Amino acid sequence: MVLQYVSLPPFQHSDLNCSSLVTGAHTIGFSHCSQFSKRIYNFRSMNRIVPTLNLDYAKQIQKECPKDVDPRMVIDIDSITNAAFDNQYYKNLQQGKGLLSSDQSLFTDRRTRNIVNLFASNSTAFEKSFVIAITKLGRVGIKTAKQGEIRHECSKVN
Repeated sequence: MVLQYVSLPPFQHSDLNCSSLVTGAHTIGFSHCSQFSKRIYNFRSMNRIVPTLNLDYAKQIQKECPKDVDPRMVIDIDSITNAAFDNQYYKNLQQGKGLLSSDQSLFTDRRTRNIVNLFASNSTAFEKSFVIAITKLGRVGIKTAKQGEIRHECSKVN
């Protein structure tokens, strides 16, 4: 499924799909520390933190998610405006403050960087595009019975 955006300059709409851009929903939400701990503790580099992550931000989330933290511990994906549906999520990505690697890759990938920059600078463009994307996603048929499953844990097949 391909998204179409209103008046986006030289950006190839066909390069984007719903699953990558509906991550804008991460403007509200949280993640368990286990979902990103490798980015702040076990990365193979001099400082053991993934290089695309803002170092000050990494230190902040290390305080909130120490190495042997309770697996039920969560932190906000958007540490600045966690309770507001806004474009701060995209501004965070520009600053290397994407909590999840899939989020940060939207800015580090040249194919999607323009859209991050647009949404960071233009909240109306983000909101309109999100409505289009979530509407299209809502039209995707739900698989039931033997055709699909409701996952008990989002990141793993049952």
